[in-house]
Amino acid sequence: MPVKVITTELGHSIPPEGPHTITTHAPGWDTAIRFRSGDPALFAQMKSMYPRFVPFCETRQLSAAIGSKLGFPEGYACLPFLSPDIFRLATQFATNHHRDKDPKTKLTPQELLFRVADVAAVRLYVVAYPVHKTPGIIGLWQNLGTGISTRLSEHLLTQIDSLTAHLFSANGGTLEGLAVPEPTYLPEGPEHGGLKERVVGLLKREAIKEVGVGKGDVYLYGAGMAAIYGAHQAMAKVRKGPVVALGSIFPSTYHLFGESPSGFKHFGDVRKDSGVLEKLEGYIQGEKAEGREVGYVFVEFPSNPILVSVDLKGLRGLADKYGFPVVVDDTVGSFCNVDLLPAADVVVTSLTKSFSGYANVMAGSVTLNPSSPHYPLLTSTLATIYHNEVFTSDAATLLSNSNDYLARSTILNRNALALTKFIESYITRPESPVIAVLYPMTSDTLDNYRSFMRAPTAEFTLGYGCLFSIDFEDKECAKAFYDNLAVYCGPHLGANLTLALPFNELVFGRDPDDAKHHAAYGNRAEQIRVSVGLEEEEELIETFKVALGFAEAEKKRRNSTAH
Repeated sequence: MPVKVITTELGHSIPPEGPHTITTHAPGWDTAIRFRSGDPALFAQMKSMYPRFVPFCETRQLSAAIGSKLGFPEGYACLPFLSPDIFRLATQFATNHHRDKDPKTKLTPQELLFRVADVAAVRLYVVAYPVHKTPGIIGLWQNLGTGISTRLSEHLLTQIDSLTAHLFSANGGTLEGLAVPEPTYLPEGPEHGGLKERVVGLLKREAIKEVGVGKGDVYLYGAGMAAIYGAHQAMAKVRKGPVVALGSIFPSTYHLFGESPSGFKHFGDVRKDSGVLEKLEGYIQGEKAEGREVGYVFVEFPSNPILVSVDLKGLRGLADKYGFPVVVDDTVGSFCNVDLLPAADVVVTSLTKSFSGYANVMAGSVTLNPSSPHYPLLTSTLATIYHNEVFTSDAATLLSNSNDYLARSTILNRNALALTKFIESYITRPESPVIAVLYPMTSDTLDNYRSFMRAPTAEFTLGYGCLFSIDFEDKECAKAFYDNLAVYCGPHLGANLTLALPFNELVFGRDPDDAKHHAAYGNRAEQIRVSVGLEEEEELIETFKVALGFAEAEKKRRNSTAH
């Protein structure tokens, strides 16, 4: 079978490209490095972008229009949000000691300008900042995930002439004591209720243990990171103490927790013989000896990008023993394959990924476990702090996309398993630079994963999700493979088409200390992350076979040069 040729130009989304697609095709290892360094020439070529990275398309146009109408100084840009909390958070973020790494981009409170404006009955809280200091503030948009969507932006742009500015005006140095206008947030419609019903139905489907979860236990957010931030906010209200994360977690989650006022502790290695639960218990006991408690423990199941599955049963035992909540991100395993409510007090999910499946909308969910001892307090807390920020059109798109979630997930499970088995056969070939395939099926923590798999049914073939990674001997071989892999290249997972990315080199490669820390538990720079799509199995195998041939040729070339 001939390998499919990718004709999509750099900077465009995977097909079918549309006004709200959330991927970008950035082929080549060197392109990933340029992306990491923020090369302006590269970003000028981008016609599509993951909207949580930076405001893009309609959101960028809306931001520019708002900035013009509000009359911000020349050289300023702005970010619109729906919550007034963003003013306080912006000041905290911009002046946090983590910004000290780059004094040129660290902002002073006085440089942040805060305004409030109404457009089409939607109240926006606008944070303006000097453009040349964007790296010092953009994490506010990236790590919280609470920025407005492209569909909402598109809607507001049609009525931008109705913009009314409030008399409120402040900067980060004068906010204290000022009365900020009350928010409007967004109305909920039948689409939101339909989404909650679908999530509940999937959580109950072939459940390991019935926990009585209902629509009222599901909270919708504008992005997966917004869901994590929402759960984090609720936990901070009910539990004082550091967040503890086990295993590999998404970089934005890592940064969010790393700047938590209550502290952050990370145990990266959760492999079978890591002794991570013993280390966790020792840490908990040490905190108690100092008169402190752990706030909560967070895990991804399995973890992105190394697909290790922590011992959730053992973690649940520790949680019951010491009284801390467990928050589990099930995005990679996905609703259809795993039931995590028996171990989790809270389940967070990026609905942007395989639940949506078509890479054209963003959302997330937080589900509270009614059987949890923390349920009453968490429920009452979210009743006071939760507000809908999911635009009706986004909810409708997500509801429509998820109609075929189970059918698509069967194919994703099948393709990923077939590819990982094929690539795993290369490990024993002397000429091959492949040293490992990272997937729940190949991990020494497979039993942990299988302990939470749902029962098989005739309508759905259970599996291990769409994501896996390939470890190579060195960067040169990883690069040779990636540069010749005829799939779409860029961030995202769970899309309709296969995506690949030198994930760790992209997100950790700028800081050698950061890279060393994450490589120690498996997030190696010599690794390529792959999210399979809905292509034919044989086509994918042939595509990867060709790219692996280039990696083998690079190893042969280097060996011959060395001798």
